[in-house]
Amino acid sequence: MFSMTGYAKKDFKIQNHQFSILIKSLNSNKGLDVSIKTPRHLMILEPDIRQLIEKKLIRGKIYVIITENHNGTQLVLDKKKLSAHIENIKSIVPDADLGAILNAAIKLPDVFSSDMVSSYNSKKLEKEILRSVAMTLVSLNRYRKKEGKILIKEIKIYINTILKISKQINALENPRIKRKKDKIARSIKSNLQHVDYSQSKLELEMIYYFEKNDITEERIRLQHHCQFFIENLKNENAIGKKLIFIAQEILREINTIGSKANDFEIQKRVVHMKEEIDKTKEQLQNIL
Repeated sequence: MFSMTGYAKKDFKIQNHQFSILIKSLNSNKGLDVSIKTPRHLMILEPDIRQLIEKKLIRGKIYVIITENHNGTQLVLDKKKLSAHIENIKSIVPDADLGAILNAAIKLPDVFSSDMVSSYNSKKLEKEILRSVAMTLVSLNRYRKKEGKILIKEIKIYINTILKISKQINALENPRIKRKKDKIARSIKSNLQHVDYSQSKLELEMIYYFEKNDITEERIRLQHHCQFFIENLKNENAIGKKLIFIAQEILREINTIGSKANDFEIQKRVVHMKEEIDKTKEQLQNIL
């Protein structure tokens, strides 16, 4: 299991030019949300970087920052490209102000290039950058897996606590039923002595009443859901959403037990279980 949060950084050199890659991952409910910042002359690589991220990270808010040490490095203006861009813009918007056209054209990513690019094969440079990005993504996933293991330990504690409490409720169930039966028996004895009533209808009402207040099925489903949750924690794939769905089912059974039991001792344990499932759901927001 992987966490959605992580951090990785890599420094490297190409022909004595220093580069740094920083990739940070945060949790996100929107799937994969990628933000990339690179030097102007490397902006052409952004689609390739995005593809690498989509293959490796699946979900999360991803920030990628590539920086270049500019000591001894200068940006070179490609006048031919600048002129071509100006002519293209003028052909589209002929009445536009020349200053505005120049301002728009000079912001295009291919107008400037590093003097390093002119002295180094651009394809080879791009390949080196992408290779370094891929290595940084491997480091990031290693970090996310380590964080995931920590989250698993915490979440297991919460779910096992719910299982433990559910067993306590099992022990409380028989005394609860006995108290209800005794209370109803006393009420019938004191109120129906001098009243004509149908024994069969009374029995039907009693059966309906006890079925309505019976929590056996909910207790069994709760234990099955918890065990199913723990089994899925062993899965190496991206299962954060699946675990959230199971946690919602666990909470539903806990709420039903609380509403049907109508017993103070069981209600106390229901509150405790709700606290544990809330902590679980909070941690699941960070799971891939």
